[in-house]
Amino acid sequence: MNAMQSKLKRLPALVLASSVAAALLPALAVAQAYPQRPIRVVVAFPPGGSTDFIARVLAQHMPAGLGQTMVIDNRGGAAGAIGTDVVAKAAPDGHTLLVTADPPISIAPSIYPKLPYSPVPDVPAITELINYPYVAVVNAALPVSTLKEFIAHAKAQPGKLRYAHPGMGSGIHLAGELFKMMVGVDFISVPYKGGGPAMVSVVGNESQLSFATPPSALPHVKGGRVRALAQTTSRRAAPLPDLPTFVEAGVPGFHVDGWVGLFAPAGTPPRIVERLHSEAVKVLQLQEVKDHVLAGGSEVSALSVEASRAKVRREIEMWAKVVKATGIKIE
Repeated sequence: MNAMQSKLKRLPALVLASSVAAALLPALAVAQAYPQRPIRVVVAFPPGGSTDFIARVLAQHMPAGLGQTMVIDNRGGAAGAIGTDVVAKAAPDGHTLLVTADPPISIAPSIYPKLPYSPVPDVPAITELINYPYVAVVNAALPVSTLKEFIAHAKAQPGKLRYAHPGMGSGIHLAGELFKMMVGVDFISVPYKGGGPAMVSVVGNESQLSFATPPSALPHVKGGRVRALAQTTSRRAAPLPDLPTFVEAGVPGFHVDGWVGLFAPAGTPPRIVERLHSEAVKVLQLQEVKDHVLAGGSEVSALSVEASRAKVRREIEMWAKVVKATGIKIE
């Protein structure tokens, strides 16, 4: 058989292969195209807070790189668990995303026995967006000026001082419980309906101690109504360069931060996760965004996918130990 005859014999197979490839091209193109429609960003908390703020920053800037609009859908309630569950049950195609602070991801699995989702498998992280310290503040009339002095003061009158926090299961609530465990003090934990009322209780000396976010704490610190003792992050945060960390103030090993992250339903293709991560990081690296975030008392994070997921696993384990030791449960 000469070369020409051989080519002619293979011709039907080549035609068939070409026809199959041509038929598959439109389907492959559709599979590769992302996004194909507007992206819904479920925010697990009501409008107005840090979580909603950074979600709207993403919705303003990311469409330029994605080629589709992003629509904010606030689904507050149950300390963020309602919005998180919505995304856990959404189609894993990158068109429904979650922006949430840490409680429904790292704390809720330990305190809600009937939580309808499991964060690590159901809503894996894309990136941590921003983080911020909690500031330990005391009533200005309290006779202490350092964290060590407060600890000594609290130990001298066990069970008499009150610790205000914005609700059971919040990051601030658990940070206070961890502090109690680590330094061996005993104070009364008092929940309020939000960070604002908790801070008001410290200003009025109804409570003597609270941990608060910088936006909530700093106006009262500057006004002399409360005294800031330390910040909870492992290093001094940019919004609070002159305030010592808990470690610097004499509590080795204590570091907690609040954070907001971007998540997607389990099964979202890796190429879509990487695309979303890349576009989110581009936004976070904009100087105007960094400045805006800093003015709000936070810093941009832009952690890698792997680092974000590792942090979630560490925090779930850490808070589980605190919850087990304190016996906190919310039905």
